[in-house]
Amino acid sequence: MKQHGLTPLADLDISPLSKPNFTDSKIVKKIMRYEKTGRAIVEFDKYKSKLSDYGYWFVLSTLWVSYTGWSDLRLWKRLFNSNRPSRKLSIMKPSEVRKFDQLPDSFSVYRAKREGELDCIAYTLDLEIASTWAVKRGVSEVHCYEVSKQDVLALFLRRNEHEIIVLDQSKVRFISTMKIVNDSEEADKLHGAENDVIS
Repeated sequence: MKQHGLTPLADLDISPLSKPNFTDSKIVKKIMRYEKTGRAIVEFDKYKSKLSDYGYWFVLSTLWVSYTGWSDLRLWKRLFNSNRPSRKLSIMKPSEVRKFDQLPDSFSVYRAKREGELDCIAYTLDLEIASTWAVKRGVSEVHCYEVSKQDVLALFLRRNEHEIIVLDQSKVRFISTMKIVNDSEEADKLHGAENDVIS
């Protein structure tokens, strides 16, 4: 409900812990110059001690969801493992907190592992999304795991990936591997077979 022309934070999907902070704003400007690059998380690590608790978690989650390329997983784990307070309400948007709270005590997650991948922290609740990542990564299978909600750091709905973060890989229990059929590869095979018949 609007009062005096202002929209409540809840309607904007902004944490109730979000407060104007001049120091955070200055640091965020320095870090965000490198947004969508692997350098951003290095800059974050350099300036993190000057950020408020809310600023720390909010910027860390923003950097995570804005960059999907290669970066130092050990650094991400160390930063996500911080004991700073107010993590849940700062790292996730209110809509993500609501969805997280609705999750059962244990549930299935999926991952399309890169070739040679030994460690990871990100999974998805959605098999179709994992299948899309398998195609992008050039792999032909998706792994299914079970995880306890108590071992989940965060749920991110941004990027529409329904992404679950679990820092300790030993906390996800392997269930099965599913083969993925790449529709474009199948179409190419069929097209090739048609050409063989026509020739």
